[in-house]
Amino acid sequence: MKGKGVVRSRRHRDPSSSRRRGLRKATTFRLDPRFQKGLALLGEVRKVPLNRLVNEAVGEYLEARAASVEAELEETLRRVRAYRQADPDFESAISKFAEAESELAGEDPVEGQTTRAEGPTQRLVRELIRG
Repeated sequence: MKGKGVVRSRRHRDPSSSRRRGLRKATTFRLDPRFQKGLALLGEVRKVPLNRLVNEAVGEYLEARAASVEAELEETLRRVRAYRQADPDFESAISKFAEAESELAGEDPVEGQTTRAEGPTQRLVRELIRG
């Protein structure tokens, strides 16, 4: 008589094993018909299920795009750091803003004027601002 080991069929897997691998979720996508034909042909030639082909393709796409995005973000971060180090207190930006304000003050039709509150919300906001 053989040992009394527990044998499980593929249908009745250990539920903890699926947690370790990560649960797969059925997802519906609409593929271009030419991609569907190409996948079907490739799956037939390679004797691989279409699901595996799609998962491989998506995995490769994500790896490539993630690497590209990571490189772009690193470059952006490098540029932001360089900008901050060049003018840590934003003196240049403040100076440029003040200069532009003074140059265009003559063209501003409401420079130095306040307008009357048109409604209760605007009145409340102005009262809060003035204290």
